[in-house]
Amino acid sequence: MRCSVLCLTAALVLLASNLASAQATSSVPTHRPALVRLGLGSSLNGSGDYGVTKLHVEYAPAFGRHLRLGSRLALLSGSDLYEFGRGYTALQSYRAVNVEQEVYWLPFGVNKAVEFSVGVGAFGGYGSQKGVAGGGLRANDSTGELELNYTPLNERGFHGGYIASLNLDVALNQERTWRVGGRVALQNDTRANVLPGAQLVFSRAL
Repeated sequence: MRCSVLCLTAALVLLASNLASAQATSSVPTHRPALVRLGLGSSLNGSGDYGVTKLHVEYAPAFGRHLRLGSRLALLSGSDLYEFGRGYTALQSYRAVNVEQEVYWLPFGVNKAVEFSVGVGAFGGYGSQKGVAGGGLRANDSTGELELNYTPLNERGFHGGYIASLNLDVALNQERTWRVGGRVALQNDTRANVLPGAQLVFSRAL
């Protein structure tokens, strides 16, 4: 009787140990850390007229195994000289503050050593753009000398648009708390500002 009890106890302990081991091996971690991202890079204003610097801060939590939501605050600023020729120039510039929202799809999963994602979303903000709407060098009717005559462009106000991106992040440590990567993106707003560009991105998992 004593042997039977001991044998049964040992069997139950062994069975419980095996079940716990099997559960630990087969279980998938449910914790998907959110990322805080800092990005810095450049975009081309218009049809590649001149470059503007883009700085953004993003909060990117995960939802399930293949989705992240990216909420960003972005600052864009840049200027250049418009060349008319013969030494005539005009200043052109673009500055904006945007709130951007993207949904990232990660086909290989979140919290991997290498995260690849495709993002789509929308943004809104306030911007200011100065430049040249038209004109150039023309000969004076009286003297025949060349004179600069152009229509300045000066726009400011609220804008909105869409954004699409490709993103790649690589973990820097085994715990995958620090990452470095990059993104290429295209955005277009209601003021016909097309901004293709790329940023270097540093991430920290919370």
